[in-house]
Order: sequence, then C-alpha cells, then structure tokens
Amino acid sequence: DYSVDYGWTENHSSDGGHDSVLSANRMYGSDKTSFDVGSGKRYVYNLAAAGYDKLRKIDFQDELGPGLGYHLFTRSNFLMNVESGVDYQEQYRSDNTTTKNFYLRFSEDVAWKINRYLTFSEKVEFLPLVNLEGYRARAESTLSYALWHNLSLHLSVLDLYDSTPAQGVTQNDLQVHSSIGITF
Repeated sequence: DYSVDYGWTENHSSDGGHDSVLSANRMYGSDKTSFDVGSGKRYVYNLAAAGYDKLRKIDFQDELGPGLGYHLFTRSNFLMNVESGVDYQEQYRSDNTTTKNFYLRFSEDVAWKINRYLTFSEKVEFLPLVNLEGYRARAESTLSYALWHNLSLHLSVLDLYDSTPAQGVTQNDLQVHSSIGITF
C-alpha cells in the first residue's frame, strides 16, 4: 500500500480576502506479508512501513512487526480479519526529538464489495506501548466507486491519535479525503 497526500484549504475572510493553509503533506508506504497456517482461518504476518507527515512534524517514520491473525469472515463479497502482534516504531521529528518504541498491536479490517461498482473498507489499529504508558490509534474508512477499468473514486475518513505527539501537534487528527485511485 502506498499513498501520497498533499492539500491545502482556502480560508475566506469577511472582508473578501483569502489565504491558503497547508492541510496535508505526507507520504506513507507499507507492505504486509501473510501466510495462512492450519485450516486456513489462522495466519501469521509481518508488517513493514515507512513515511513522513510534515503537519504532524514527523520527518521520517519506520516500523516493523510480526503477529498472528484470524480470518473471522471469508465470504465472496465480505472479508473480516482480526490481528494481534508487536510493532517497533522509530520517529524522527522536526522538533528535534526521536522516539523508538515497542508497541502491542491489535487490529481488525473489513472489505465489503457492496455491488459491482461500490466497495467499502475499514481498518482499525490500537497500539498501546508495551509499558502501557501511552498509545497510538488509527481508524480509516473508505467508500470506493469504480469509474473505469483500473480507475476509482475514493471518499475516506481517517482518524489518527498519538498520546505523545511532537511538541505543538494535537494528539488527535481527523481528516476527510477524496481521491482518484489507480489499481495495478
């Protein structure tokens, strides 16, 4: 999975003026490899990711972590997985701080092909620090509409939470995105 988000918001004042405010500047890539074991319901996985988020003052972030998963539902048009594992993350921040932490990882993901053109997906991750002194959380829901061949229109809601963000950054970041997707 690879995504690049860059955007701005136009602020209009009552006196007719306006200015642009940067509202997104991030890139993130991840690779998750999984292998079914036993009856096919259980699997093992390894997740690796890297990226940056200039608004959250993250100049570079990388993470790596193995875990176990379970295919809760595997219908032809509906899939649901639950997972648990560990995650090691490093963040190099523009406020001149660096974090290197081990987290527990609990997550679930859903993919629902509503019809030929419309798909709903969502992912939720909860990552408490191993010492339980803080946590991160990520929740994302996306509604996708197939436009033509490998081209689709996406509407996403993303909520990021970090109990110890970089100095001057809010703990919670709620974002709404619309995008064009290309599948290959």
